[in-house]
Amino acid sequence: MSIKNVCLLGANGTVGPMVLHALVNDGFNVTVLKRSSSKSAPDYPAGVKVAEVNDAFAVEDLVPIFTNQDAVIVTIKGTQVDIQKRLADASVKAGVKRFIPADFGSCDSSSPHAQDCVPLFANKTELRSYLSDLARDHAGFTWSSIVCGHFFDWATAFLHIWPQERRADLVKPGDLKASYSTLTRVGEATSRILQRPAETANRVLFVQSFCVTQVAILKAFEKASGAKYDVQWLEAEAYEREQKALRDEGDKEAIENLVWLLGAIEGNWEEREEFAMGVLGLENEDLEKVAEKVVQSGC
Repeated sequence: MSIKNVCLLGANGTVGPMVLHALVNDGFNVTVLKRSSSKSAPDYPAGVKVAEVNDAFAVEDLVPIFTNQDAVIVTIKGTQVDIQKRLADASVKAGVKRFIPADFGSCDSSSPHAQDCVPLFANKTELRSYLSDLARDHAGFTWSSIVCGHFFDWATAFLHIWPQERRADLVKPGDLKASYSTLTRVGEATSRILQRPAETANRVLFVQSFCVTQVAILKAFEKASGAKYDVQWLEAEAYEREQKALRDEGDKEAIENLVWLLGAIEGNWEEREEFAMGVLGLENEDLEKVAEKVVQSGC
């Protein structure tokens, strides 16, 4: 299987720009799929094509766009399962070889505990099952999902670290290792999957920039900031109960807090059979260097 032509939906989102950069840098022919209603600026690298589709994402509208595409990558919200199913159905009809859904998980969404904390994670598991059925029933169609841990350089508040305020939340005892990825690493991993289609077909791949403890992250940020941080130590079980109660009252921030907690206590990808750094030819990044860039960027 050879993959050269790639269609990307979500090029202006959080993950999409770095995926687009990696694809272009690695020599793929990229077409950005945009909703007709999209108002995002089409300031893409030279050579990138743009194809518009009605906001309904009807299969019959997608098939002509996907024809002659080798891969379709989706970087919209992972909760948009119905749209992704239509994208996958159209991919099958158009002869697309590889489909990468909007997984890019902070956590292992198939974990019963994760789904108990964040019921929306069941959407990702449902989509993986749907894609597995398509791959089973249609020769030539394959899929890959990426689980990357928390985005380390997206928003430090999501990591419960506030460099400007010199403070952080840590879960006791702070010595559990967890995997994190920069957005650049997510883009690299996506491109590497397409470069290694045989090894990455029909599977979930766990990747990272590094696997470190919360204490190590705290020290890296303190070093980058040149100051000590005020630390609030949290008991995992008590914090989970508290945030679940807030979640049930409709507090959306509580859901993000539960995602953070899951990533901190259940996010060590190096212990997983599906750990794919070797398969993709990727090496760990330097925590201190990344933390320094994050602090300087003010994200």
